[in-house]
Amino acid sequence: MARILALLLVLSFTLPALAVPVPPMNGVVNDPENQLSLWQRKALIQQVSDLNARTGTQTALLLIPTTNGETIEHFANEVFNRWQLGDARRNDGVLVLVAWQDRKVRIEVGSGLEDMLTNALAKQIIDEYMIPAFRQNDLNTGIVRGVEGISTVLASQPLPKAQPPSFFQQMAAWFSLWKSLIVLAVVIIALTIKGKIRTLAGLFFIACPLAVILFAYSEQNPLLLPFTIFCAAVPAFILLMMLCVWLLYPQRLTAAGRQKYRESRQLNYSRGGEACTDTTHYTSSESSGHSSSESSGHSSSDSSSGGGGSSDGSGSSGNW
Repeated sequence: MARILALLLVLSFTLPALAVPVPPMNGVVNDPENQLSLWQRKALIQQVSDLNARTGTQTALLLIPTTNGETIEHFANEVFNRWQLGDARRNDGVLVLVAWQDRKVRIEVGSGLEDMLTNALAKQIIDEYMIPAFRQNDLNTGIVRGVEGISTVLASQPLPKAQPPSFFQQMAAWFSLWKSLIVLAVVIIALTIKGKIRTLAGLFFIACPLAVILFAYSEQNPLLLPFTIFCAAVPAFILLMMLCVWLLYPQRLTAAGRQKYRESRQLNYSRGGEACTDTTHYTSSESSGHSSSESSGHSSSDSSSGGGGSSDGSGSSGNW
């Protein structure tokens, strides 16, 4: 009897831990674990909001690490009905659920859209549009292409064969803002130490208008935001380095001062050579350092729930 009670006590603690609670709906893109970057979420929010405004349906995304052993079909249906996606009479909601660590994805479709977004089309979107990007460890591109496929179907257009990601999409997925800023800082420091004033001036006058142009287009395409920040950082870093040099070594900013500095180095080098005898020593050292950090923000839209739609389990799932 004691053993049975002990087993029941253990199960009472373990069974609730296996279930994943349904997270609250905070807009059309829900990423509670911040698996996407800030600008990736902003771009997705814009994409899904445009889809909903154009079709009159309600599509929402949920990105979670794992379902803790629960089937993705059951969990997606539970989320769909809890969020009440779509209109209560039309049942025109769509849920895209990605369990990234489980390597599983599900498109849950409201009963009112089953004739338009069929199980076969949902499976085609998953298999041809989303999973190839997921296999390349590119979560954002897979979701973007999945939403594009859903948008095409809901617009009553035939679903074309999936195309590989564009060059810009590949660059946006590969680009790391913080690593690039660190490299930029090292390059500017090296150019400043070597006295490459003309090179720094050229970078300054190229980066300023480029940052303004990218900022103007980043409203339509938030994926341009990290490139905008990078271009804006170029003149900022240059001005910061010039200020440091002006405070510490003001003579380095003038042509006469740089010439005097070079002559002084050459004189010191020649004196060192005269002090040597028959033995010449060569020393070299190399050092390199890398560091990276990511930050992500949290963004949400005005809507917090659907109009009361429900799903009877229609849709398709996939894993990679």
